[in-house]
Amino acid sequence: MATPKGLIFLEHKSAIMHEQLMSRLLEGKREPCEISFADFDGVAFRISSQPESMSVVKVNMAIAGAAELLSLGSAELLDELFPGMVTTPDQGFDVAIEFDCENVADPEEFLESISLLKRHMIGGPIRKALLTLMNGTSESLKPCSVSFRKGEVMYVTPSDSKIFVAFLLDFAEVTDKAMARVFLQEFVEAQRTVRSGPSASFSREPLREIAGMVTSHNPEAAGYITFALEMRHLEAGKLENAVSLLASFRNYLHYHIKASKTYLHMRMRKRVVGWLQVLNRAVPQIQTEKKLASGKTFTRK
Repeated sequence: MATPKGLIFLEHKSAIMHEQLMSRLLEGKREPCEISFADFDGVAFRISSQPESMSVVKVNMAIAGAAELLSLGSAELLDELFPGMVTTPDQGFDVAIEFDCENVADPEEFLESISLLKRHMIGGPIRKALLTLMNGTSESLKPCSVSFRKGEVMYVTPSDSKIFVAFLLDFAEVTDKAMARVFLQEFVEAQRTVRSGPSASFSREPLREIAGMVTSHNPEAAGYITFALEMRHLEAGKLENAVSLLASFRNYLHYHIKASKTYLHMRMRKRVVGWLQVLNRAVPQIQTEKKLASGKTFTRK
């Protein structure tokens, strides 16, 4: 997908997983390993291969709200993408995919898909709801919610012509909360110029579409952002991109908050350096007395 000018989009795949599995799937690397790593959003991974079967690789993932995600559509999506490969996860993990590098039909396509494992998990309920909208059966789908981070919830609510995807977002730092509210409000303002995108609503209180699912409201949270997707947002092969963007929305917002804070700090440091240069150049002139040959003091009048 071409990146629109002036916008920065994060990659949906795990770069570490892609790098580690590429050598095994595409370059023929065969050796035992146990590699553990984590994303900044708290999702943990482990890639392992045993000495007795070095071509067999097991990918474990631990993610918040895994049981809810699997029951709401993620399990179906994983079975569809990795038929016969979903296995029992190791202790401390929630999902596992095990495969033989020698028996993968299309290694390049499989590499891209397995690197999107987190996207598949978070986006499973969203994709299921959007598919019902495309099939005209969205009214039969029940609203659902998933606690994907501490104090943060994703809501998916169907209607006859739209699917509402809402996020309750919160941040630990007060500065991050304030900046998040500014960014989220910009999504609403952007509708004046971007007519083709999904409609967005931002509020500090739960909106009408999700009010019935909110069990406890945190008034100190950053707020609720709701996207309403219609058929025109999913047609012509737009479904998978819509799922990817919604599944990674929280990370996208967090990235831009941190980038904005970095930019502000750079501007402040540059301003301080400028002030210090001005102060260094402002050397006060010291009045010195001048003596004449006669010994008298010379005073300029």
